Amino acid sequence: MYLETVLHGSNVASASNVTLWFGTSYLTPVFGAIIADAFWGNYNTILVSLAIYLLGMILVTLSAFLPTDTVLGGSSVFGAHTVAFVGLYLVAIGSGGVRSSLLTFGAEQFDDDNAADRENKLSFFSWFYLCVDFGPIVSGLFIVWIQENISWGLGFGISTACIALALGAFVLATPMYKRSTPTAGKASVISDSETGLEAISEEAGSSQKLRAATKAEEFKTLLGLLPIWATSIIVSSAYTQMNTTFIQQGSAMNVSVLSVQVPPASMGSFEVVCVLIWVLLYGHVIVPALRGCGFSFGGDGEPSQLQRMGAGRLLMALAMAVAALVEMKRLGSAARGEEITIAWQIPQYFFLAGAEVLCYIAQLEFFYEEAPETMKSTCTSLALLTIALGSYLSSFIYAIVAAFTATADSPGWISDNLNQGHLDYFFWTMAAISALNFVVYSVFARNYKPKSQDYALMT
Repeated sequence: MYLETVLHGSNVASASNVTLWFGTSYLTPVFGAIIADAFWGNYNTILVSLAIYLLGMILVTLSAFLPTDTVLGGSSVFGAHTVAFVGLYLVAIGSGGVRSSLLTFGAEQFDDDNAADRENKLSFFSWFYLCVDFGPIVSGLFIVWIQENISWGLGFGISTACIALALGAFVLATPMYKRSTPTAGKASVISDSETGLEAISEEAGSSQKLRAATKAEEFKTLLGLLPIWATSIIVSSAYTQMNTTFIQQGSAMNVSVLSVQVPPASMGSFEVVCVLIWVLLYGHVIVPALRGCGFSFGGDGEPSQLQRMGAGRLLMALAMAVAALVEMKRLGSAARGEEITIAWQIPQYFFLAGAEVLCYIAQLEFFYEEAPETMKSTCTSLALLTIALGSYLSSFIYAIVAAFTATADSPGWISDNLNQGHLDYFFWTMAAISALNFVVYSVFARNYKPKSQDYALMT
C-alpha cells in the first residue's frame, strides 16, 4: 500500500518490488548464518543485525516525511523513493542476521545435560515460533490502522521504536547470556613450548587431517538433511495460498459475519489465533490422547520431529482439499445468485494452522538438533529458506496453471472473476501435490538415521 499510495508505484511494479523484497528477506538468513557460524558467533551477529535493522527502519520512517513531489535529477519522488528502498533492503539484511541466529542463540542458553533444561528447550521452540507469529496480529490490527488512518510516518515510527527497544533490551541482558565462539574455519593453536619443530609439524598435519575429516562428516550430515528439507518447499508453497488464493476466495464471499465486516486479509490474523489453539491442543489434548490409545513414543514421550512433520504435511493436504470443497460450494451458490459467508473459510484456516504448527516448529527443532555443531545457524536458516523458495514455487505454479488453462474462450482456473474460473480445480491440484509430497517425505523420513537416539524413526 505504501509503495502505491505514497510512492505512486504502479500495481505491477509494486507487486514486483514486494515479491523481490520478500524473497530477499528470506535469502539473507543463509548469509547471516554463515557469518555467525564461521566468524562472529550468534551474539555479535544478532547485535550488528539489529543495529542494521534499526537504521533501515529509521530510513523508511524518514521517507514518509519527505515531500513526494521532490524532483532530483529530473525524476519525481526520487528522494523519498530512494530513501525508502535503501531502508527496506537494510531491513532485509538486518532481519536476515536476526532470523538466522536468534533461535540458535536462545537454544544455546539451555544445558542439554540438565533434564529440566532439555524439557524447557522443547517449549522454547514452540513459544519462539508463536511469538514470531504474534507480530502480524499486532501489526495487522494496530500499526496498519494507524498508517492508513492517521499517518504512515507515525506507523513506521512506532515500528522503529519497537526495534530500538528490542536492541536496547538485548544489550542490557548481555551479562546473563551464555555465549559460544565460532569454531568453523579456525586453525588449532599449537604451542612450541613443549615440542620441537618436528612435533609441531606432525601435530599440525594431524590437525589438518582431523579438520578435513570433520568437514567431510559435516558435509555428509548436511547432504542427509537435504531430502527432508526439499519436501518443506512444497509445504511452504501450499502455505503461501493463505496470502493469495485464500484471500481471493474470501473476496468473492459475503464478508459479513454476525453483522461484523471481516476483510478477507484479516482471516490471516485468525489463522495466527488458530496456531495458538493448536499449540495448546497438541500439548494438552493430542499427545495425551495418543498415549491413551496405546501409542508409545521414545525419548521425551512425545512424537518425534519426523513424525510431527509428517502429520503436518498430511494436514496441509487436508487444508487444500477443504479449500477445494468450500470453493465448490461457493461456485454452486454463485450459480444460483447467492453468496456464502466468509465463515466457511474457517476450517481451511484451522487445518492450515495445524500444518504450520506441526511442520514449522518441528522443522526448526529438527534442523537445530541434527545440524553439525559448527553449522547450527546455517541449518536453521535453511529451514527459513524454504519459505522463500516455496513462495517462488507458488508463483511458478500460477504461471503454469495460467498457461495451460487460460484460452481464448476461457479465463482459466484462476480468473479475475472467480465465478467464471475454477479455483476449486487449483486447490484440488495443490491437495494432490501436497499428498504426493507426504508420500515422498515418508520414504525419506523412514530411511533417515537421526543423529540422536532421542529421535524415533517413523514406523
